Amino acid sequence: MKHTLMAIALLSLSACFLSACGGEEASSADGRVHIEVNASGYEPAQVQATAGQPLTLVFTRTTDEGCGQELAIPAHDIRRRLPLDEPVEVTITPTEAGELRFTCGMDMYDGAIVVR
Repeated sequence: MKHTLMAIALLSLSACFLSACGGEEASSADGRVHIEVNASGYEPAQVQATAGQPLTLVFTRTTDEGCGQELAIPAHDIRRRLPLDEPVEVTITPTEAGELRFTCGMDMYDGAIVVR
């Protein structure tokens, strides 16, 4: 009985830990992904993409808290202002598998485009 309770406790703790660490991941069949920029950063913070396929990220900043007023995708030399509550579209076509980072202007918030 003691071992069963210990196993249940460990599984529950592991599930809670992993759900908090993994973050949200998104992909879209139509090539558009909506990303909210809030006081915690980007939601979702990870996006799936396919090499050679256009991807449109639609960023909407929903708060004045934090440093989300500017977006940068360094690998594509992209920088955009993100006005409050206004969607801003950024379209890229990743050319090879790997990971592309996107960040706020101060490099404090970050996210990733995972290209397959």
